Amino acid sequence: DFLNVNLRAPKYRSHLSRALHVAKDWCMQNTTGMEVGWEPYPLSLRIVNWLKFLIRNAEGAEALGEGRTLQTLIASLRLQALALEAGLETHLLANHLMKNIKALMFAGALLDAPESWRWWKKGEELLKRELGEQILPDGGHFERSPMYHAQILEDLMDIRTLASACGRLTDCGPRLSACIAQMAAFLGRILHPDGEIPLLNDSALAIARRPHELLMLAGDSIQIPTIASSEVSILKETGYAVIRNPRSGSCLIFDCGPLGPDYQPGHGHCDVLSYELSLHGQRVVVDTGVSTYERCDERHYERSTAAHNTLRIDGEDQAETWASFRVGRRPHVGQVEGGELTGFCFVRGVHYAYQHRGVIHFRMIILTPRNSWVVIDSLRGTGKHLVESFIHFHPAVRVENLSNPASRVVGTAEKLWAIEFAEKRYVLTALGPGELMARQSWYAPEFGLRQHRTTLRWSCEADLPVRVSRPRSR
Repeated sequence: DFLNVNLRAPKYRSHLSRALHVAKDWCMQNTTGMEVGWEPYPLSLRIVNWLKFLIRNAEGAEALGEGRTLQTLIASLRLQALALEAGLETHLLANHLMKNIKALMFAGALLDAPESWRWWKKGEELLKRELGEQILPDGGHFERSPMYHAQILEDLMDIRTLASACGRLTDCGPRLSACIAQMAAFLGRILHPDGEIPLLNDSALAIARRPHELLMLAGDSIQIPTIASSEVSILKETGYAVIRNPRSGSCLIFDCGPLGPDYQPGHGHCDVLSYELSLHGQRVVVDTGVSTYERCDERHYERSTAAHNTLRIDGEDQAETWASFRVGRRPHVGQVEGGELTGFCFVRGVHYAYQHRGVIHFRMIILTPRNSWVVIDSLRGTGKHLVESFIHFHPAVRVENLSNPASRVVGTAEKLWAIEFAEKRYVLTALGPGELMARQSWYAPEFGLRQHRTTLRWSCEADLPVRVSRPRSR
């Protein structure tokens, strides 16, 4: 992707020459078609990036006497497009197939090859099918990852720009533009006050294009209403709900959606009824995020129930996750709901991940007129169960035990904790039986980055039914 820049200015002549030779070196080092770079996903990214690079810089390359290098790259692009066509990721589908479609359409529109029209038509037909499959009625991407949502939104805008420039927008234009408008509006609704995505499921910062850039590119196609007071947004097909109060810079994003499509849940986490919370523009309660896709203990933890702001029952995860992207048993979820009543904003949901253990988890989160937040968990069922609840704080947040710093705070008494950040102070209270303890964990806002932060873990051996409330007040 670093090749995707305009190097036509004279001061960039050496950069342009270097970029051409980096691409040519790939051609020389990957001659058999068996190297890892010939896998469909990297092929898709490379085809698009090289073509964007050549559109901007071919004239400058000719002026540098690099005509033969250009011919080498164009010949390689035809071979790469043929390999991609033969290996479309119809076994993985989802965002991988959308990347394949984009690359086919770019190759079909911009390469002067005997197969070009065939590539375009195949990509266009797949695009029509996948728009209906992957883009939900509320505008969310069906993998329920804000990061991949942002990537797919950029892909669709690139395809629309390409089709318009080539005069080929007639067949898919209206549906494509409608999906872009829906996805952009959805993205605008789920952002934190800092303008970045929530880290739900497989999401990390600094991978997709910045949200404000995407929304600017979407331009007049979106309509995001100005919010003057507290508002609840329900994105029922995706399973998200958002409570936003712009006057206090507060925002809660609540996840009551499935892990993803049943046939491709690989980017899903055990995060049903989890949430992220910003206060006064600062992220306060956060998901753990994603630091790696490697098959390792860290990857397993980051997908687990304990890495999210939700409940775990009897030490068992909500879903059976294994390897890096595999899921066995997965939770059934109810419909997310929410609204406003006499100045109180609320969202609520239910899931049945532990129904095989005789437990059903209901959660309601309330924003009061005095800007206090209340999380209420209700567990229905029978028998005695180990119940654990996790609250993960952003590294900028300080957490202090106000009840008795020398104790583990066990029993039915109120458990009081101070939550401090940027000269703001909230008090967290846990009502109900159990033990509340602080421990250190990590926050992974980007791939390859882990930061120390504090996690509160509440636990209780409880006879069901049971209810636990955790108010946060200033």
